[in-house]
Order: sequence, then structure tokens, then C-alpha cells
Amino acid sequence: MRNFFVSILVLLFSFQAYAAELGVGSDLKVMVLNGKEVEANSGDLLELAAGDNQIVVRYKSILDNGSKTKFFESKPYVFQFSSVDENLTISIERFRKYQKAENAFKRGEVMWSIKQQSGTALPFRIDILPGNPGFLPYGDLPKAVAAYNKKEGIFFDGQDIKTLEEEVIVAVSDTGDVEISGDALAQLKVWYTKATIEERKTFRKWMIDQE
Repeated sequence: MRNFFVSILVLLFSFQAYAAELGVGSDLKVMVLNGKEVEANSGDLLELAAGDNQIVVRYKSILDNGSKTKFFESKPYVFQFSSVDENLTISIERFRKYQKAENAFKRGEVMWSIKQQSGTALPFRIDILPGNPGFLPYGDLPKAVAAYNKKEGIFFDGQDIKTLEEEVIVAVSDTGDVEISGDALAQLKVWYTKATIEERKTFRKWMIDQE
């Protein structure tokens, strides 16, 4: 009987400890996972968080350019998706010609995919990651991601990634009156992410005075 209960506990622990992994496809490199800098190249596996995940991916490859070859590197792309209880793989269409890759990225016509082991495609959101101001715009990727999330109103809420604009509804009546509805906490988060450092300091001081 004791061995039976031990076996059950081991199975439960194994189930809880299991985390889905993301396989990195050919010519891709994952550089940020959920706000933290990582380095995962083609063939590597990344452990995903349960729930929503955000990654930054870059395409790099040596491609044919006439009679020679030329190195091509894309801008970093931000992906958001929800993990499932199954390993995933992120991949990109295969390019052979430098010009074809360059044109596809310029036009935003690149075919990306995130798939489960079963072959089922997973929906995702994708954006080009804006760089930081000044020299080496992508020298500090976590900083660039933080700025992107702030601008887009994206925040981590436990195991979920939420967009603040989806949590708060702003409506303008025919008379021009503005009405804001939604969760009070979400409204505070909207304001706080948009506020300057000085405004945040003033707000925190005001909160302390209210207690």
C-alpha cells in the first residue's frame, strides 16, 4: 500500500513538473523569452511557461546572391502565443535566394508557423520589434521588448499575457462625452503603464497618503 501511494505521488509530481518545450527551426534564433534574454539556435529546445508566452526571434542565413553567397539577417520579431500540453516548433519558410528573402521581409510576406507535434498550427501574434533609440538599437533586447510592451499596453498577469486596451473599453458618445468601462484594476494598469516616472512617483505618494 505504501509503495502504491509513493507511485501516485511520483506520477503527480511528474505531471505537475512537466512543461512544454519549443523547438527552434532551421535558420532561426530565439533571443528573448518572456522578457528574459536567452540564446536558442536551430535545433535547440526552450522550456515554455504554462499559459501565454512571448518570444523574440530572428532569421539568419547564408543565401545565394548571384554567383556568390551573402549573409542575410532579419530584424527581430516578437511572437505571442499560448502553450499547450504538447511540445511546439517554430519555423519559417525556406529561402535559397538572398533577393527573395529580402523582398519577402520588406513586404511582410514571410510565412512563419508554430505547430504542435501533431502538426496542428497554433495561432500567434507577430510584430517587428522596434529598436531602442540611438546606436545599436538591438543591443539591449529585453529593454526593447519592455518598451514595446509598454507602447502596446501588454503586461504579464500571472501565466497570462494581456493587452490593456482589451481589458478597458473607451466609448465616446454623440455629445462628445468619454466613458471608460471595465475592471478598475485594469484601468489603473492602463494609466500606470502610460505614465512618466515622475507621474508614477506622485501617484505612489498619493496612494500612501490615502492609507
